[in-house]
Amino acid sequence: MSILISVFLGGGFGAIIRYLVIEQVNKLFLVAFPFGTIAVNVIGAFLIGLLSSYLAERLDVSENIKMFLIVGFCGGFTTFSSFNIEFYQLFSSGEILSSLIYVTTTFILTVVAFYVGVSLLKLI
Repeated sequence: MSILISVFLGGGFGAIIRYLVIEQVNKLFLVAFPFGTIAVNVIGAFLIGLLSSYLAERLDVSENIKMFLIVGFCGGFTTFSSFNIEFYQLFSSGEILSSLIYVTTTFILTVVAFYVGVSLLKLI
């Protein structure tokens, strides 16, 4: 299977799971704040950190599998475009503080989640 097909299939699965997770997380909260997008981006950052570290250090797998998981699935699961749209909607509707909290929270949590994912293997 070519790398392009691996990325294509992984991206499709990731996008479907992203949609389902965002819908479920947003149902848990009764406020118009993009908690679902934060959740998928934080989970995705953690998975990218964990998988890239694990696949590089502990597991000998094909390039197709790496591309399916990291570029395809994790790339399809996380979303920068939704992040941008939701930031714009908050900001343009006058919710300046909420938009700044959204940007700051997303940035800090995704960086920390990625680092935790990479570092987790060192603890095991």
